[in-house]
Amino acid sequence: MTDGSDFIVPPRRWAEIGGIADNLRRQLGQADNPRVPVIEIIERVLDQRLGLVHFQVGSHEEMGQAEGYTCPKGDFIMLREDVHEGVWAGEGRARFTTAHELGHWAMHTNIPLARAKRGDGTPAYRLAEPQANQFAAEFLMPECFIDAWDEEDDLIERFGVSWEAARNRLRYLHKNGRF
Repeated sequence: MTDGSDFIVPPRRWAEIGGIADNLRRQLGQADNPRVPVIEIIERVLDQRLGLVHFQVGSHEEMGQAEGYTCPKGDFIMLREDVHEGVWAGEGRARFTTAHELGHWAMHTNIPLARAKRGDGTPAYRLAEPQANQFAAEFLMPECFIDAWDEEDDLIERFGVSWEAARNRLRYLHKNGRF
């Protein structure tokens, strides 16, 4: 969301979100694969093969500033056309956006949502956007594939993520004593 709004969702610990991401990777046969093919999973597996969610590509005119959108009922995941092109090209930011939307689908389908405004004091663990960001980080960059001596460039190469995503993931792991 680009307008500073978010949604209040049931609280989740970051470790719980990591478990959800790891479980989904296992269910999809990706537990041993460092670079998960996130767009192939959504388009070819969840949509075309299993029929669990419909995947759509939206135009700039249709989506405006939104890079992705996930239906709260879980009916569809939509990516803006440039993000869709970017994820197929392996662009790190587009891969993260796609995994972020997958996180909304995995965690925020058919739950009560209430609007929140960033800065209103709602803790991050109760907000949809930070939860989806944590899911994307855990799904794309599982801790089991990261070593204490890794640097941003190592994660970029291994996982196909942006420098910013790699930096944030390493900071999170170091800050939380994971190494």
